[in-house]
Amino acid sequence: MKTILPGEHPTLETVPGRFGEIIIVGENAMMMRLTVQPNVSTPPHSHPHEQMGIVIEGEGEMYIDGEIKLIKKGTSFYVPPNAMHNFDATGDKPAMLLECFTPPREDYLKIIADRE
Repeated sequence: MKTILPGEHPTLETVPGRFGEIIIVGENAMMMRLTVQPNVSTPPHSHPHEQMGIVIEGEGEMYIDGEIKLIKKGTSFYVPPNAMHNFDATGDKPAMLLECFTPPREDYLKIIADRE
């Protein structure tokens, strides 16, 4: 059995203004909570991982392959592998997203491992 207690989740700043907390990592998937500071714009990016998630606090603009949608608390989303995408929080408070990646994000796991 694999469990991680509150306060023991590894954390990282994915890019300036975006703070990730790795909730759990399995063989084929990884769950992460991402907090995005409002009005901190970053360029779209892509990765080979399938990504899906839900906004659990706040709101913002979701960009996926040329399409932009305003999304808010309770909105779920899917990003296909290698799609250009981004999320920017809007308003006056941070947005929090719960995301799942498959396979796990090796780049994020390496950042955590390098610190230990």
